[in-house]
Amino acid sequence: MRSEQAKRMAAIVFDRNEAPDQPLADFIEAKRSRAVRIGGLVQEDGDALRAPRDVAVRDIATGESLPIMQELGADATGCSVDPSAIAAAAQMLARAIAARPQLLVVNRFGRLEAEGRGMRVEIAQALIDEIPLIVCVPRRYLEAWNAFADGLDAQIPPLRAAIEAWWTSLEPSLNAAS
Repeated sequence: MRSEQAKRMAAIVFDRNEAPDQPLADFIEAKRSRAVRIGGLVQEDGDALRAPRDVAVRDIATGESLPIMQELGADATGCSVDPSAIAAAAQMLARAIAARPQLLVVNRFGRLEAEGRGMRVEIAQALIDEIPLIVCVPRRYLEAWNAFADGLDAQIPPLRAAIEAWWTSLEPSLNAAS
């Protein structure tokens, strides 16, 4: 059972200078065009010049967009993720899980999740429900992710080919379950 679950979860591990969102979005678009039912959230960054902190999550199924950053002031140096927005995003993720997608996407395992909050419950629920899951994990939170995932994940780089390879390795077990 442990090895089957390991195949069902992938962490796209990335450094600050790497961008996991576009390869993931390209993968999602390609799979949806082949009628793969994908639910969850993708992260979309605003214009770096006009609004560098303008980050939102988009519900893959509905297209609904939710800003997730809060304005802390010009001199603020702390994390500007809005915990109340993440709570709303977690509800979006819970709705996606209830729809039983073939793949669930979680935009990030970030600071809130590393602290035991955020979308941890929803990530765990997807695993309990045996829904394949892919999540972006910043390298700075990898230790917390590893403690949470307990070795049940495949860790892959932020490359479309790596995402495709993980999905391809998972497809035989998905087809057998159908």
